[in-house]
Amino acid sequence: DRRIHELLDGEQYTIARAVLLGVMAAQASGLAATTKPRVVIAGGGVVGTATAYYLAKDHGVGATVVDRVGVAAAASGRAGGFLARHWNDGSPTEALTHASFDLHETLAADLKATVGAEVDYRRLRCEAVAVGGGAFAGRPSNAKLRNVEWVDAGKVVGHQQMGGEDAIAQVHPRKLCEALMAAATKLAGASFVTATAEGLSMSSETTTNGLRVDDGVLLEADAVILAMGPWTHVAGLPKAKTQCGLGGFGLALPPVVGTKYHAVLLQSPTVLSQAVFFQGRGDVEVYPRPDGEVYCTAYPEPAAIVEDLPGETAVLDSVCDKILGAVRDLSEGLREAPINAKQACHLPSVPDGAPLIGAIPGLANGFAAVGHGCWGILLAPATGKSLADAVVRAVGPSPLKQDTTTPAEGVVDLRPFDPSRFVRGR
Repeated sequence: DRRIHELLDGEQYTIARAVLLGVMAAQASGLAATTKPRVVIAGGGVVGTATAYYLAKDHGVGATVVDRVGVAAAASGRAGGFLARHWNDGSPTEALTHASFDLHETLAADLKATVGAEVDYRRLRCEAVAVGGGAFAGRPSNAKLRNVEWVDAGKVVGHQQMGGEDAIAQVHPRKLCEALMAAATKLAGASFVTATAEGLSMSSETTTNGLRVDDGVLLEADAVILAMGPWTHVAGLPKAKTQCGLGGFGLALPPVVGTKYHAVLLQSPTVLSQAVFFQGRGDVEVYPRPDGEVYCTAYPEPAAIVEDLPGETAVLDSVCDKILGAVRDLSEGLREAPINAKQACHLPSVPDGAPLIGAIPGLANGFAAVGHGCWGILLAPATGKSLADAVVRAVGPSPLKQDTTTPAEGVVDLRPFDPSRFVRGR
């Protein structure tokens, strides 16, 4: 679609795009005889692409992934990619977190072997550093903190290790999403179409027969998965209402809000291997990457219904400048580091704070996967693997023989995240 747009303009592009959507609809409708379920996924972020990957890898199912902008166009392309195995212990996501953290390492190796993609997975150390409030008076000391590789002493009042390489890691989110989609395509013929999801087509009160996209085009499916991040909110709105110009789907889903985070990406002169969470000065979080890039984020906004269209999140220089000022005050080594990018994204959540993963109430073959908050990148592999397993069990036989009583390794019990928990009386 993007290549066509580059080559054609105006009416030619409109016609060509309509033809492309028609071809994708034909692919999704399964004109060739097959026993594999036809799955359409709305959302090209990390959850959508991870689900497409595991549908392909574990079940031989080539899903159709739909996104208004492209792969990793929103938070999944702008997140930090920090992974922590034990930080959700004692919460409803503990088992999901452990399984997903462990999957990340094998996933990185599998993606490299399958499509030759590097997703910049590596183990890290992590430190919490408390700093004094207010602006720093002058330059911080050049003295580095003991056990902290790059933070200057300055107004530091204390620090504590938050995890070692046995339980802390990172990945590059955008590279991960692109590799997942490429691998799903290679393994099972998954396809991607740039289009706006406009609603479900219903063959009965409890069964959807596909996803409607631009101009009413129907992508026929045996199962539809909604993984649209904070824009999944539109799915729970009445059809007469809209969110940022997108019409409601009228489904039994709770509100989905987004917490907006800004980030500044700097290029360090040296490659660092330690993430730092500052307490004070906006609570800046700093994640160094293996190519020397350093991801810095802070000053989140209150959670709210997202009004920006996907791919059009406004970036405020005033917030980025505060992040930049704090980081450069705290680290001599980053004071002159060039800026690679300024960006912003919305992290999705639902009212009780736990993810929403599973069958949409009232639908036999409609599913949702949203609300992972700041842990979307961390939780995506186990979410995608477990949801892929649930979808195939619900709508058709897998071409791979499997034990139907014992979950496959990495598949997690999704009942704590059942969307029906928000339905009154359940």
